[in-house]
Amino acid sequence: MPYKTIMQLNLADSDLATIVAAQHHLLTERLDDAARVKRILSNLQTLVGAARAFAVYPLGQRLQFVEIDVGPQIEAYLGEVFRGFDSDGNVLMSDAELEEINCRRRQMGAGVHHENRLKERALIENTRFFREAFQPAGMHHVIGLTCPLPIAEAVFAFGFEGNDDPGFRGTRTVDLLRLVLPAFQQGFAQAFDRAATEAALYRALDACPGSRVETRPPEDGPRGATFPGPALPGAATSWIVFDDMPARTADSIARTAEKHGLTTRQTQVMELMLRGLSSAEIAGQLDISAHTARRHCEAVLSRLKLHSRAALWTALV
Repeated sequence: MPYKTIMQLNLADSDLATIVAAQHHLLTERLDDAARVKRILSNLQTLVGAARAFAVYPLGQRLQFVEIDVGPQIEAYLGEVFRGFDSDGNVLMSDAELEEINCRRRQMGAGVHHENRLKERALIENTRFFREAFQPAGMHHVIGLTCPLPIAEAVFAFGFEGNDDPGFRGTRTVDLLRLVLPAFQQGFAQAFDRAATEAALYRALDACPGSRVETRPPEDGPRGATFPGPALPGAATSWIVFDDMPARTADSIARTAEKHGLTTRQTQVMELMLRGLSSAEIAGQLDISAHTARRHCEAVLSRLKLHSRAALWTALV
């Protein structure tokens, strides 16, 4: 089997394929989908030769737990001791020792953490969380891949059979997981931001009957209006579609322009924005530079006291 050497690691082609696939999926998958996270976790578990693995990460104001061959004790224990988040985003727990180690690890920043660098083995074995949760669940020797988020952190934890487990001793597991760390960090940070954006967007659209979000370009045909939307989980681009948008007559556009003191050019730009055209497309329509078109769009939103093109139709009178 062909091998390549990276960072003094002997990697089979299958190892490289697993690492590249994990990087790709971490950057493109919906990480709020437990099944997809479990597939990524499973592939990395096989890569490092771990006996068991779990993932824990925030979804809004709660923690999502995903496990592979891990007993129920850890998830149950986390549910028992979880108390919320402090003003800095740290997890608050009724187990002071678990809260302290989680807070310290989060403050260390993104990384691959061998348990021996976080706490002495004898001290680990004497903690309540080890005796009541990690040991009976089979996670008695752990190496974790972690990154802090605005609230809590994302963790992939890999459990090994003991000090002599090939995946636990030495540095190979840590070195392998470090190859995945940048994508892990970027993927979960992006997923956190996009999930928050998605939640806010759907709350806003709930108040707008006939509105919806598409993650593929809407098909051509009759529609009220289509606006470019934000990046969402699993989609770098979205479109906000208003099927039942009130008729946008020339009179309503003229009244709106007069009310807000728009210039003739700004009124033309507003009409094109209402048709869902981008700044570049507006520039082409009006034979002006893209920079000038973008400035006109910004001026229209500023005069109407709006922060988003998607809200433009709400200003019509």
